[in-house]
Amino acid sequence: MKFVLMLSVCSFVTGECKDPITYGQTFDTWKQCAIVAMNTSMQYLKTMDDETVNKFQLSTQYSCKPQDTI
Repeated sequence: MKFVLMLSVCSFVTGECKDPITYGQTFDTWKQCAIVAMNTSMQYLKTMDDETVNKFQLSTQYSCKPQDTI
């Protein structure tokens, strides 16, 4: 079974999340998908402006869904 990674940026201040972005690669296992999700999330937050991340308390939310359910 292949997994598809979907990531969104969320605000812990407003409780809102942006529409998810589907990662272009599929993964053979849920674990591979989850590891890439965490690494990608960390890299994405590092590129964002500190003031914006802190003001809106931004973080990412991810899901690794079986490819056949999307």
